[in-house]
Amino acid sequence: MNTSISSTVVRPGGRRRWTRAHILLVAAAVACVCPGIPGQDPNSIATSVAATLTAAAPRVVPSAPSSPTPQTGILTGQVCYPSESIPPMTAYFEDTLTHAVTSLAIAQDQGSYSVDLPAGTYHAYAWVAEFGIGGSYSQMVPCGLTAACTDHSLIAVNVAAGSITGGADICDWYGGPDSVPTPPGAPAPPPPGGVSLNCDDTYQRVRLTDAGVAGRTLWVDSWDGGAWVNVWSVAGGDPNIRQIEEEAGAYQFLGCPTLVVLPIRYSGSGAYLELSVQQWNGAGLTQVYQHEGTHGVWSKAGATIQFDESLYLYNEPTCCPCNHQTLRHTWNGAAFVEEAPTITPTFTGTPPAECSS
Repeated sequence: MNTSISSTVVRPGGRRRWTRAHILLVAAAVACVCPGIPGQDPNSIATSVAATLTAAAPRVVPSAPSSPTPQTGILTGQVCYPSESIPPMTAYFEDTLTHAVTSLAIAQDQGSYSVDLPAGTYHAYAWVAEFGIGGSYSQMVPCGLTAACTDHSLIAVNVAAGSITGGADICDWYGGPDSVPTPPGAPAPPPPGGVSLNCDDTYQRVRLTDAGVAGRTLWVDSWDGGAWVNVWSVAGGDPNIRQIEEEAGAYQFLGCPTLVVLPIRYSGSGAYLELSVQQWNGAGLTQVYQHEGTHGVWSKAGATIQFDESLYLYNEPTCCPCNHQTLRHTWNGAAFVEEAPTITPTFTGTPPAECSS
């Protein structure tokens, strides 16, 4: 048998190209080299060689998939506020078709924003804490924010996928209470002058009125959803006898609840002060602190009320107390806790006769 190969087929790049004829020739050659192996069939050897060559063939690697089409775009704008500084607030971007809302926290003095949104058309607006006041990107913004600009209707902004849209400046803070929407599911903004004393989505109003010779009165009203209803009041009466001091009103001690402080000064040389603190109970007020004293002066520092007064010992004259006392009570969220009082003499050096016994 003639087993010589007269020529080979070479692929570009120098690699041989095997044909079926070559495979059969190689198989035959192997059979001739190994005659002593019993049961070997030349055809089976050729089949084995072909399978080996097929298994060694290079694998085909699929190409990488193309990048997905972007589904979102970016909206940017300025943040303004009618004050020397910008308070913390929350910006809202409401889809005009689905009314889905994306919220974005705005930090203290943050003058611009950038937000990633699904492609669509949006209204941009913002509210400060507890929905006290709202601002928006409205027709007043491109008008120039002057007194001549009276259109506070919101501008719809188109956000295209894969692109950046700018100029949606949240700068109109001059509309009425209904000019800025509240996001779906949010509580309604408080009525003018209202505060939630217990931060429970109900609103109260604390006010002090002065009727001249009839004296001052401290009032607490509750908002029923459409009007203010008075639920608690204290009248000072004749100011020649006693007078509610101008400092009466609502004060924050630990954020919530907000407490109502009522100082009443009595006439006379003793300058007697009666001080009470009230807490909203859902329908009216409950007293949580009360103290009174001669020459009384009160102050507040954080969650602490300080009451300074004259401290009289037995048989001391009204004019000349020998000691001064400072009391401090700190609000812990449920009650005022008394600290140890501080007592100091009202004199220096040798005590006067009335204080030496």
